[in-house]
Amino acid sequence: MTDQHYFKTAKIARRSAHQGRKLSILARHRLRDEIRKQGQIVANQRDTVQIQAMIAILDRSVLNLDADIDVELQRARVQDPSHFAFPIAARTMIARRDNLKVTIAALTERLAKVDSSSTQMAAA
Repeated sequence: MTDQHYFKTAKIARRSAHQGRKLSILARHRLRDEIRKQGQIVANQRDTVQIQAMIAILDRSVLNLDADIDVELQRARVQDPSHFAFPIAARTMIARRDNLKVTIAALTERLAKVDSSSTQMAAA
């Protein structure tokens, strides 16, 4: 007859129940969250700089348009914008200037949101 061998399987605790593994997983999650938070802070700083640069460029454009509008109005015979003989160039420059002012206001609002979110992240 042949000998039959019986092997007993050792009972091993699940890996996830090991205390050191739990601490290791928690440390990795905290590190990942911290890296993500730092990346978001850097992105907010970059956005802040870009928005400030755009606002500065648009402010200069508004000033240039104001000067061009003044020159156009000095040459014009009609100063009333509702009059049919008001210069078309002045009308379009005024519309462009007003659109740029609305854009500047929107960018300023966005800049305030980015600044407030970056201060909240830095505080947390």
